[in-house]
Amino acid sequence: MKRHLLHILAAAALALPLAACAGPKGVRITNDGQSATTAKTPVPITNFTADQIKTAITGKTFQYTRPDGNGFVTYNADGTFSFQDDAKGGGVGKWTANGTQFCETWGKGAQECGMFKNTGDAFFASNSRLVEMKT
Repeated sequence: MKRHLLHILAAAALALPLAACAGPKGVRITNDGQSATTAKTPVPITNFTADQIKTAITGKTFQYTRPDGNGFVTYNADGTFSFQDDAKGGGVGKWTANGTQFCETWGKGAQECGMFKNTGDAFFASNSRLVEMKT
C-alpha cells in the first residue's frame, strides 16, 4: 500500500511541471483566427510645435469631442475653422498656433489655449479631442 502511494505521489510530482507547459488557460478572444488584441505599437504622447500643429490640422476635417459639445470641424490655412455641432448647429471660429500652444475661439466665445498633443489615435487641442476623418 505504501509502495502504491509512493508511485501515485511520484507520478503527480512529474505531472505538475508538464501541466504548466500545456499553454495558457482561460478565455481567448479571436478575430477570424487572429488575436483580437491590438497589433498597434503604443505611441508616446508628444507635444506638437506650431509648425507640426499647422501641418496636422490645416485643410483637414476632424470629429471633435468637447465638454460643451460634439461634432465636426474643418481647419483652414488662414487661421479660421468651420464647425457643425451635433446639438447646436454650425458656426465659425479662429485658431492660432504659437510654440506648443494652440488657441481656439469658437463662435463668439472666449479664446481657449492649451498644449496640442498627439496620443497616436487622436489629438488633444486646448479643450477638444480631435479624430481625423479619413476619406
